[in-house]
Amino acid sequence: MKRIILLSVTLTFLTILSCCKKDAVRGIYNSGKATMGAGTVYSWVNFDKNSNPLSFGLTLNDAALTNLPVSNNNNSGHNHHNSIELTLPSEANLITPFNHIVIDWNPDGHEPKPIYAAPHFDFHFYMMTSADRKKIPSYAQDSTGFSNRPSSEYFPPNYFNPPLVVSSDPQMGTHWVDANSPELQPGGVFTETFVYGSFNGKVNFIEPMITYDFFKNITEWSRTIPQPAKVQLSGYYPTKLSISHLNGEYILSLEDLIYREAN
Repeated sequence: MKRIILLSVTLTFLTILSCCKKDAVRGIYNSGKATMGAGTVYSWVNFDKNSNPLSFGLTLNDAALTNLPVSNNNNSGHNHHNSIELTLPSEANLITPFNHIVIDWNPDGHEPKPIYAAPHFDFHFYMMTSADRKKIPSYAQDSTGFSNRPSSEYFPPNYFNPPLVVSSDPQMGTHWVDANSPELQPGGVFTETFVYGSFNGKVNFIEPMITYDFFKNITEWSRTIPQPAKVQLSGYYPTKLSISHLNGEYILSLEDLIYREAN
């Protein structure tokens, strides 16, 4: 009888604990706000009533697109002079492989030019800690980590790595681009594209790259996110990117999440 009572109490406790955990991850959880331009930006993660993750991303107000630097001073981009780092809410860290976000504003574009010369944002979602990311050297200092590429199944089909000297950046990694992107076709123009990144044998970021003009004029827009055959970290991954503009705010959302096991 004592065993039955003890088992009943234990099961009741576990049920309550489980309910508490579910209650703790219902709805939207935000990070602290950071200054961007004349406005603010923050990250968030959204769960449904059953604690299933729905989406994560960032929200910036209209003022964030004003009073941005007009030049990065060296005309090369990717120099972190105009970067904003956002932590992801801890609830997002628990269920996705993503650790933090860095928004890079490139008023003069960056290499390879003229393809990516237009003023644009790089929204990096990193799968490594900020401390480890900041240890990534420049290609000139040490090319070893950039040359150590993950195998092709960890990138979507048709993705390739441009010459390392132009695609490798300190505190980022090396960039992989979609050969089918419109800007890479004859006569194509860059408005938005989706980039993957790697360093030292690991896929370490995904990156929506969007021109200022395209972003500013969005009302409602979405695209699919190209998927690799394999992933190196288990967790929920986004399959869709959407951006909306409503009530003075732009919402960049990574959504339609699917759980994937590392392999």
